[in-house]
Amino acid sequence: MSDLSQNYFVSVAEIAAKLDQATQIAQQLSLTASNARAVALRAGEKAAGFRPLTDFIDRLADITIRSSKRINKLAAILSQTSAEKVRADGAMKHFNSVYILAKDSPFINSLDKVYLRCKSAQQSLDNTYKKQIDQLSDELSELSNELRNAVILATLSRVEASQAGSEYQDALVNVADNVEGAAGKIKDHINYSQQMVAELDEY
Repeated sequence: MSDLSQNYFVSVAEIAAKLDQATQIAQQLSLTASNARAVALRAGEKAAGFRPLTDFIDRLADITIRSSKRINKLAAILSQTSAEKVRADGAMKHFNSVYILAKDSPFINSLDKVYLRCKSAQQSLDNTYKKQIDQLSDELSELSNELRNAVILATLSRVEASQAGSEYQDALVNVADNVEGAAGKIKDHINYSQQMVAELDEY
């Protein structure tokens, strides 16, 4: 396997691994929302303003999980396209070498039909590859934008926690910290994946 093809596979595999980790963190976020809901119920009216926030935490976790799974599927499809692209690029490289080495051969033109067919297939794969890279990049950007809401969510959670009374305040502040921490970790994985996608786009 060439260095270039190794780069394709390693980058796509890294993206899939990072998104898998993001999914696991989002599942913990969902658990945080359930715990927060339980605390808010125990706190009663003191945490009335906190209860709606748990729905937003749930929504954020759900969006992240669904988006991460969708991106992982895209990465798997991109991996397949990458493999086909590597083979097509290799075939064209061989064809070009033959055309140079056997340029004076009387039968060199007999390769033209096959060459043109392979070149057309290579161009088609190039276009597909670029579209899949763009799609993957768009999905990552969309998820990254959603995660910006986590900072607002954590801030609102802290404000509501401060009004819940000393008995529940620490637990609810802990929820806010968990939301912010989880979103930050997921964002790190997304940023890393975006860097990988940018590198793939250059190949």
